[in-house]
Amino acid sequence: MTQNVLEEVSACFTAPAVSQASAVVGESEAGVRKALPKVVPLVLSSLIKLTEQIGGPEVVWTMASHANEPAEPNDAVAAAAAVGRGSAGRGSELMKSLLADSYRSRVATVASDSGIQPTAVENLLGITAPVMLSVLGRHVSERHLDALGLSRWLQTQRSSISGLLLDEVRPGPINGAAEPGTSPRRPIPSEPATAAPRAESGFWRSWLALFVVAGAVALGFWWLLSRPAPAEQVPAAALVAGSSGSESAVPANAGENSTAARPTAPPTVLSGRYDAATDNYIYDTGRPVRLTLVDGSTQTVGENSTENQLYRFLADASAQVDPVNRTKGWINFDRVYFDARKATLTDESLAQLRNVASILHSFPAARVKIGGYTDSTGAYLSNLKLSEQRATAAMAALIDMGIAARRIEAKGYGPKHAVASNETPVGRALNRRIGLRVTQK
Repeated sequence: MTQNVLEEVSACFTAPAVSQASAVVGESEAGVRKALPKVVPLVLSSLIKLTEQIGGPEVVWTMASHANEPAEPNDAVAAAAAVGRGSAGRGSELMKSLLADSYRSRVATVASDSGIQPTAVENLLGITAPVMLSVLGRHVSERHLDALGLSRWLQTQRSSISGLLLDEVRPGPINGAAEPGTSPRRPIPSEPATAAPRAESGFWRSWLALFVVAGAVALGFWWLLSRPAPAEQVPAAALVAGSSGSESAVPANAGENSTAARPTAPPTVLSGRYDAATDNYIYDTGRPVRLTLVDGSTQTVGENSTENQLYRFLADASAQVDPVNRTKGWINFDRVYFDARKATLTDESLAQLRNVASILHSFPAARVKIGGYTDSTGAYLSNLKLSEQRATAAMAALIDMGIAARRIEAKGYGPKHAVASNETPVGRALNRRIGLRVTQK
C-alpha cells in the first residue's frame, strides 16, 4: 500500500465512483474531477489540525478505527439512487466543525476554482471525509497505531499537502493554546461537532460503498462517531457517565454508589467494549464537541466525556453542588489508566488529566474530590490502599499541572460502590475506576 494518503484517497474515486458522485452532487464529472484535488487535501489538512488539539488524536483515531470495517458489496447504481442529492450531511457537518470560521471561504474558493456550485463542494467534502477516515483506519489496523502513533504518522503527510491549499497547513494551537492575537473568551456551552444521524446505518453504509476500492468500505459515518468496535458488549444502563481509573478505562458517571446522577442532564447510557488484551473497558465517549475555555483555548472531546460533563456542570450557573448527598455528581475519568496492580499513571492518561486541569484553571473557584475504586479481587485492605494511592496519584498530577493543592482532595474506596458484577472480567473492569466530584463552584 502506498504511503501517500492523498494518493490512496484519490485512488478511491475511480471513474464509476466519480460518475456516481457527480450525480449525487448535481455537477458534471469534469467539475467533480477538478474539485477533488482541492477537496481531498483540505480534508486531510483539517484532520491533521484536529490531532494538534487537546483530545484530537483520540477523536481522529476513534473515527478512523471505526471506519475501517468492511461493508457488504452493493449495487452502485441502486445505492446512488437511494442516496439522492445532498445526503452527505454528516461528513459535511464534520468539516464545518473542523474548518470553523474558514469553512465558507474555503468552500467558496474551491467552488470558484473548480467551476461548480458551493453546495456541490460541501457534498464532496461530506463524501470525502469518511473515505479519508477509512483509509486512515486501514493504516491504524495494519501498523497497529494508537492515537499518538496515528497523530505522529499524520505529521509525515504534511509535505504531500504543501502547495495544494491556498494557505499551507500550519501547526494549529498545541494543547488548545489560543491563536496569537486572539482575546480570551468566557466559557460557552459546548458545540456539537457532528450532526445527529438522519438515516439508517445501512443506508449510510450503502452510500460509502460507492467510493472505496475492492469492497473495503467504511461503515456509516455516524457509526464512526458513536458505534463501538465489535467486542464483548456490556449494557451500561447502571452507569450514568463513563470513565476508568485502574487497569481499565471506565467512563461512567457513577461515584460512591451505582446511582450517581449527572449534574445537568438525565443519565446517558453509554456503550463500549471490553479489551481482553489489556483487561480494560473502553468507552465510546460520543460524537466530538468543541469546548471553548476562558483563555480562548479549545478542546475537542467526546460529548459524553469526562471533560464535557465537568465543563457543562461548572459553566451552568443553575447547576449546584449537592451539599447533603455526597453520592451525587460523580464523573469518572474515561481515559485514565494505571499499570496493573500499581498506582503508576500511564503516559496516555496525562492527556485527559491535562484537559481537566485546563478546565479547572478556567473556573478558579471550583474545588474537586478524586475518588479511587477497585474490583473485589484480592484482599480488601490491599484494594483499599491501592485505590487511595491511585486517587492520590491523579490528584498529584493535577497539582503538577498547576492546580492548587487546596482545591483538590483524594480518597480511596477500594471495592465499595461497585457499578457492575465482580463475577466477570468485564464487570471487574467496569468497577476499576477513578472518579471526580465537584465539591465547590
